[in-house]
Amino acid sequence: MFSTEGKHQILLAITKDGYFSVWNIESAEDGFLKFNKEPYFKLDCRNKNEIKAVAATKNSDYVAIASDDNSLKLFFKLRFTKDAIFKELKGHDSEIYSLNFSRNENFLASTSKDGTAIIWNCNSQSEILKLSEIYTQTEIPVQFLADNSSIIAPENETSFCIYSLEGEKLLSIDTLHKIKGIKPLNKEKKGNKIAIVTENDEIELYDLSKEKWLGYIPSCDFSALTDFEFNSDNSRILIGYESGSIFEFFVKDVLLSPGQKPPKKIISAENYGELKSKGGSASSRGWGITNGTFKTRHGKYLCISANLRSAPSPYNLSAGFSTEFLTYDLLSPFYTGIYVSPYIGFPESNYPYKYTKNNTRLDSPLLAGLDLCAPFGIFVMPFVNNEIGFCAEIFAGTGLCLLWNRNFGTESATSKPFISFNIGTKLGINWKYFLLKVSAQWNSVQKIVISTELGANFKIGEKK
Repeated sequence: MFSTEGKHQILLAITKDGYFSVWNIESAEDGFLKFNKEPYFKLDCRNKNEIKAVAATKNSDYVAIASDDNSLKLFFKLRFTKDAIFKELKGHDSEIYSLNFSRNENFLASTSKDGTAIIWNCNSQSEILKLSEIYTQTEIPVQFLADNSSIIAPENETSFCIYSLEGEKLLSIDTLHKIKGIKPLNKEKKGNKIAIVTENDEIELYDLSKEKWLGYIPSCDFSALTDFEFNSDNSRILIGYESGSIFEFFVKDVLLSPGQKPPKKIISAENYGELKSKGGSASSRGWGITNGTFKTRHGKYLCISANLRSAPSPYNLSAGFSTEFLTYDLLSPFYTGIYVSPYIGFPESNYPYKYTKNNTRLDSPLLAGLDLCAPFGIFVMPFVNNEIGFCAEIFAGTGLCLLWNRNFGTESATSKPFISFNIGTKLGINWKYFLLKVSAQWNSVQKIVISTELGANFKIGEKK
């Protein structure tokens, strides 16, 4: 985190293996920040256990670290000796998954997986409040509101409640939507405001002092919301998404009233392009940062499609379907996977050959086949404001085909099976769940095959 110590700007960092460092930073002429290679303060908080949660106060005086043995240590920085003293705080019986300091840096909230939240006094290093039955399935932490005198805690998957530091429940609000995240806004002259992220990746704003829902900010990207942050006076917001897109808006430009439907598109611009604000003098902007200039997918997808393909004479064409499993986790934006495609080829009306089997004349046989291939390709979404994506891939594999007399059983095949080797390329376009692909492949039995696929793709599981 960035913060200040007196007149100095500082950068605080805590690593997962237990090192805490503070650097002095300065503004450079090009607008970026520069800091010395060596931190002016370092603290070794390592132990034999894995660290599960960390937190630090804005002035870097206090550091809290929770380990997988349910222990919690609170460090106090000694500025003159560049060292720290610590005390182990005991009270949790299960793994602590979140730590949060109050904004006045007097209190620490720790939340564990058994639904227990404890509020600690940092000065006396003692427990002042213990809450039980906190909803922990979404692992939303207990946090302090901007007034430092009350805390917010998830009550169930759709509601949250406000407690005083004496343990009195002051307020309970049901959002009617599953809650993915809660973030108190920065302190204002009057009242406490909070932001809630819902299952639809919308950000709802509440004024707790007036017990009023102020409105919501709709999702402005095709992928899941990962984080957001307000500026000091809550007038601007940065919103980040799983795709790598970051959007910056004036809150008044994108906050919709209760019941107001969102526009079809929230206008944004790539590469720091400026847009006019409703006020006329300011601007809102958004930019894609994944892989430089475009967005892509993450995770695993299942694609199911129907296809039409050319067939060798004396067959007109063949029809079938394909099932394709793709993963983007190895080398996004590139993907790999496997697909299987059974098909049936239909003969020409004047089929030139005649077949008999066991002295029985057979009708013109169908061409039955199955392809099994492994693709390697790239998928990009070059436009920030819509869900259109393009893919290009190469693939290789094997195939099997035979003549089929339209009967099932031991004598269904008219010919022996022919094994082939396939290699080819595909180009495609995706819009939301739908996909359209064209491909050209060389088949060692059927030679050149051109095909068209139309289908849908679905994400199967979330990227951790």
